[in-house]
Amino acid sequence: MKVTRQNLIELCDNFLDDKIDKTVIQNFAWTAISDDDFEWDEDEIISDTIFEWDNEEINFEINKTNVSLWKKRLLTEKDDLLIHNNWNVHIDTQKEICEKSNSTWKPIIKKLNIGVSTNLEKDPINGLRHPAEKGTTGWFIWTGEYSEADDFFKPICAEHLLQQRPEIIKYLGLDIGFRFLIDSEGYEDIWFDEKLKNI
Repeated sequence: MKVTRQNLIELCDNFLDDKIDKTVIQNFAWTAISDDDFEWDEDEIISDTIFEWDNEEINFEINKTNVSLWKKRLLTEKDDLLIHNNWNVHIDTQKEICEKSNSTWKPIIKKLNIGVSTNLEKDPINGLRHPAEKGTTGWFIWTGEYSEADDFFKPICAEHLLQQRPEIIKYLGLDIGFRFLIDSEGYEDIWFDEKLKNI
């Protein structure tokens, strides 16, 4: 069998439509690697995808976010998998943003909580950093209209932003007292708000 990008895209589509589970993808990858009847042209994207699917423990988890990213890579050759799966990829950008904004780089522990609004899919994205309480980073992130309601912010592990909105992570090295406002069109505003340090 000659494996094509279209074969892999169809597997992605079936997974995203809940027609197959990840074991089907893993079994396909293992068979493609181990069975001499399977071959593909010297296409690095096909090779990389099959080898990544074969061993999610050392590569990327097979979930809907990542399968969408594999499909995107197969279609466009744009690879965003590291950005959505590796915290350290964002560290250099954090430092650059801090330098540009005259902030000390104050990285957070990715296993600690941040407060986020319930729907992180909207625009614009607002963020501010208070002094941290125990078990938290001090960061609060929201989209859409701000609310004073007690249940407006939910705690999530900061690392979960990798899969949900990785573009936020580059701002999370800003020091206490900083705020940011961004949107999906490329707008960005970063400023220091002294009042945040006293809350």
